[in-house]
Amino acid sequence: MSWWKRIFRNRTAGMDEIDPYATHESDKKPAAEFRTGTAEFELFIAQSELDGGENLAHGAEHLANLLKLDPAHAPWLALAQQYAARAGADPVGTLLPEAEERYASTEALRAWLLQHEGRLEEAVELIVAVMQAAPDAKYLDAWVLGWVEAEGTLESMSSTSQLRLAKALIEASSEARLTSARRLQAMQRWSQVLGRLTPPEDMQAAWRMLHIGLLRRAGRFDEALQVAGPLADAPDWHIATAIGLVLRQQRRMSEAEAAFRRAIAHDPNTLSTFLEAGDGWLESEDWQAALGWYEQVLAREAGHAWAQPSSWLCQWKLTQDQAWSDRLLEAAKAGNERARRLWVDAFAAVPEPQDASANVLRQVRDNLRSKPQPPAADQREPQKPNRISMAVSSLEAPSNALAFALEFAAAGTPTELEMKFENIPQPDPREPVEPVAYPLWRYTGTEGQAALPPPAPHVQERIAQLARAPYRPTANWAAASHVALALGPASGEDRSLDVLACMVHPPTLPSGTPALAWVPRVQLVAAQVLAQVDEGWEGSRRRELLLSVLFGPSDWATSAAIQALAWIGQDEPAHALDIHRCFERLEAHRPDSGYCCWLATLYDSWRHLPVLFEPEREALAVKLAELSSDEAEG
Repeated sequence: MSWWKRIFRNRTAGMDEIDPYATHESDKKPAAEFRTGTAEFELFIAQSELDGGENLAHGAEHLANLLKLDPAHAPWLALAQQYAARAGADPVGTLLPEAEERYASTEALRAWLLQHEGRLEEAVELIVAVMQAAPDAKYLDAWVLGWVEAEGTLESMSSTSQLRLAKALIEASSEARLTSARRLQAMQRWSQVLGRLTPPEDMQAAWRMLHIGLLRRAGRFDEALQVAGPLADAPDWHIATAIGLVLRQQRRMSEAEAAFRRAIAHDPNTLSTFLEAGDGWLESEDWQAALGWYEQVLAREAGHAWAQPSSWLCQWKLTQDQAWSDRLLEAAKAGNERARRLWVDAFAAVPEPQDASANVLRQVRDNLRSKPQPPAADQREPQKPNRISMAVSSLEAPSNALAFALEFAAAGTPTELEMKFENIPQPDPREPVEPVAYPLWRYTGTEGQAALPPPAPHVQERIAQLARAPYRPTANWAAASHVALALGPASGEDRSLDVLACMVHPPTLPSGTPALAWVPRVQLVAAQVLAQVDEGWEGSRRRELLLSVLFGPSDWATSAAIQALAWIGQDEPAHALDIHRCFERLEAHRPDSGYCCWLATLYDSWRHLPVLFEPEREALAVKLAELSSDEAEG
């Protein structure tokens, strides 16, 4: 009898494995869904094998897969402790017998068991090797930091192992501005722990370089420069470059350029120094200075895969000649990753709504902008409100009226808006998909009104600061995490409901920004903050708040919740199946008529969840294409 049949015979009743290729919504779902690769699947098998006791090695494989999804999850670590206790005198040999093929997840569990036996250095060396194969895994912060944080633990390891650990940590981290608040806290702990190192003389130069890099990644820039010493004393290319990289992150580009020039004086043949200088100026949007550095690289290596698309972007920014941006786009389509990233940064934006009302607002805004402002004396006199009456074929998102109000307020034009809807789709978009804790909207007839009180001004301003920043998804997510830490439960004064309220009480419209761009941007950054107000998932504050938006009355904000949930599902795959199920429930509430403002976002975001089978991704891509085709024809 196979292990699968044995487990199901012994542990289930009325349960079955989900059919990943079922094509009809009406197909009967089993009482429980078991989808290979998900936390639910791995936990079920690991727990079943532990309870049965017949094949602990097989259960350990699934335990390893489970821990890879979230190596810090306390109940799963407790399960690992139970496995180690059940395995007897030789947990490593019993649970993970030697095999020809080795996998990152099982080798990580092997390292955990080695540490459990007191074999610290072997465990750390193995995790360092695992990180080479799985650079996105979170074992370093979840496990190794705790292993070596106590005084004397790290010091018990050889200097070679210590430096390998430091190098692995740098390779697994990002610059501080792209790092989430909690990850940055971990990096700051790491920088303190590794700051205890005193390697031998022959390793001092390598360690100094690594130490500067660690402090930079931890956002401890001033300390990094202290370790580096004065630029004039930089003994080699390594230290001069390290100083330049720190100054670049501090946005002190003139000083950073001087450091890179000194590094080039030490080693004029390393092109990466020229690229670092160019990239720093590009980030500062000094296109001419950046172009000069990229052209130096291209003079040495024509068509350089990084410098060439970077130079095209600079040329386009300087001249506004579309021929340059066309070259960038063609390179991106041809597979140049640098070109793709530059194109996304230059042109990506939160999509503006396409409701019928939104299209009318675009015309109204153009008219308002072209209309001469009344003389200052007249502005002091009370103005009669304009009246706009609109008839729309189908009920639309209540944020449409919100955008109208913001636009008229920005123009200083008092206006009364009346919207009439000829049809109410089914299911009724005014009703929640399912009961939620904090609906954003309540209705009187077809008129949507904010269901939450206005947020505190300081919360609204924090959200406005995030919304005014350039659209850079990774940097935006990181910035939102710092606001989440300051306003969430960990702050001691939970302001997460105020963050939620910003979705229906957005900050004042910035000058020159259309309301149709501002409202979705505010709603997205608010969702990004809510997604990080705490950790964990079941019973978490963030899940409760995001699902309030996702399942509440249909609105533009629904799209923001979808995007935030999809990001969580990709970054924290242990929660991906629950998010997938939420998306299934939302899609089942798709209206039978009219424009649905969140449907394209749902299909586009959903297909990136890591728990999907390939036919499901393909089906979502087809739905998205059909939706785009229908909208184009409409």
